Amino acid sequence: MVPVWLGIINILVPVFLPLFVLWIISIPRVTAALAAGGVIRSIGKGELFWATMGMAAATCYEVRAIEARVTDPNGKGIAWLVFGLHLLIILCSAFLVGIGSLATAPASGHPHIPDKKVFYASLWFLAFTALSYTMVHAYLNTLENEIKDKAVTEARQEKEVIMKTLRECLAKNRKDGSLCLEPRK
Repeated sequence: MVPVWLGIINILVPVFLPLFVLWIISIPRVTAALAAGGVIRSIGKGELFWATMGMAAATCYEVRAIEARVTDPNGKGIAWLVFGLHLLIILCSAFLVGIGSLATAPASGHPHIPDKKVFYASLWFLAFTALSYTMVHAYLNTLENEIKDKAVTEARQEKEVIMKTLRECLAKNRKDGSLCLEPRK
């Protein structure tokens, strides 16, 4: 099970906290005139692509961790496919944020959104990457828990074998139990 804080730390904080702060600043009358339109102005040229690139890079990192833990060839192929998709997202995001930054005149009717296509693409890319990052992280977490559980089970089984061997040896050598410990060292 993925902890709830994952979404808060990895998605809400870097994406929505800055927007929330801009919105909070616009509430008092003293700063309202300065902050009017601050949220849309801060993301109108595709600036959400920056958050998308960061999340896509983190997804690439976690996909490589999955690829290192998966033994199934199909799983490795899927991991490489997801890795490549997120590299493509990074490249497209860099290209589109550049296009959004070059636009100067508002073409959409809103003074802070020069290109509606870039603006909406930034929203979709971010939503997709946030979802894929969460899914990849959840899968990695599941894989790591399975590996840990398997290791614990194997250690318990090994301990039981050692304890059984010692009990049998001690039952045979009641006078000198130290003979049973020598082979174990």
